[in-house]
Amino acid sequence: MYRSIVIFSDWLDWLTRRLAVLCLTAMLVFVAIQVVARYAFSAPPSWTEEMARYMMVWSGLLGATLSFKSKDDPALFKDPMQDKGSPWWQLTALVRGTAVLIFLVPIIYFSIFGPGMDTTRGFIARQARLSADTLGFPMSWVAMAVPICAAIILVHLLARACELKMAESTRMSRISGQEPRGPR
Repeated sequence: MYRSIVIFSDWLDWLTRRLAVLCLTAMLVFVAIQVVARYAFSAPPSWTEEMARYMMVWSGLLGATLSFKSKDDPALFKDPMQDKGSPWWQLTALVRGTAVLIFLVPIIYFSIFGPGMDTTRGFIARQARLSADTLGFPMSWVAMAVPICAAIILVHLLARACELKMAESTRMSRISGQEPRGPR
């Protein structure tokens, strides 16, 4: 069970990385079209700015999931004590995980539900009633980046907890001289 969660997290990271690159490439193309159209033809299409903005939102949030997975944020993941078995390290890991949960669970909840558990008043539903200025598609396509990326980060957090559990099981089995037991 633990191993399958870690594998799923790794697969999500692989997919997210490719989607982030795709969004960044699309953003670059839209900006290039706008620059060429502005300076060569003096008539930039208005939709390129809007699409570049939306691609920036998606790529930024997808990049946040990549940063969380790879622990690239030095302020959040800098360990004062490198010994992962020490009680201090375990306490800081617990505090970091709790902080992530406290921040992301309400984001996902209010993205779906509004006051009184009404899904029609949630963030995504309210954005669905708005449309993009020049392209006319529902803004919920852009707004869905928030809960989707928050959910991906929660999967990575769960995988991190599973990795710690698997490492603890392996460490305990080495100490006792037995083969590791339990789900992997």
